Amino acid sequence: MADTTLKNVLKGHGEEGVSTVYRQDFIAASSVTDGQAWTLLRPLGPAGLHLVRASEARTLSERFAGGEVDTADFVSQVERIKQLASPHNRWTTTLAAACAAAAFSRSIGGDWGAMGVVLVAAAIGQSFRFLLQKRNHSRYVITFFCALISGFLVLAGLRLGLSGVPAATLIGSVIYMVPGVPLINGFIEIASGKYLFVGMQRLLDAASLFFILTVALAIADSAMRTR
Repeated sequence: MADTTLKNVLKGHGEEGVSTVYRQDFIAASSVTDGQAWTLLRPLGPAGLHLVRASEARTLSERFAGGEVDTADFVSQVERIKQLASPHNRWTTTLAAACAAAAFSRSIGGDWGAMGVVLVAAAIGQSFRFLLQKRNHSRYVITFFCALISGFLVLAGLRLGLSGVPAATLIGSVIYMVPGVPLINGFIEIASGKYLFVGMQRLLDAASLFFILTVALAIADSAMRTR
């Protein structure tokens, strides 16, 4: 979608012979104009997921490529899209993450007590996740500390005897941190054959986050075994 949107914008400017290279931290665009080769690098910020903005951007780019929108209006529309709020507020997102984690715990053998413990642990972990994201901490720091918080909350629940299935409870408590979108996108990009480098970057990034989750769970599990 990002590549199609960019090509539509370039087409609207009359630049259709531009080649692009994507990485997670920047996009490189290169072409030849009047016999002069040029390359433009555009840095990218932290990756996010906002399908409303993505859909609006693609629609706008198609209209711009078709000549329905002039340059001045295009710029103002881009600014409008940047300001679009998420269709779901923080509380809805937190509740959805907590319910998904609780349901996952139950699906891998957890009891009803595990569901309750995971629901609370995931909700609190997700709340801290929002706070850390607002302070612009790195994904690795956020993943580690939120997984650690959820893991120790589960540990407290297990020590109180609220669940008799430690493994399902621990794993379920951090499922909201699993990097599902980067993982799926990485496989799709590699399978396409066009975005191998950025696809490998996404998979490596996802593997790093999985490793961090594993370390956090190992620390919580170790603390539980030393009781």
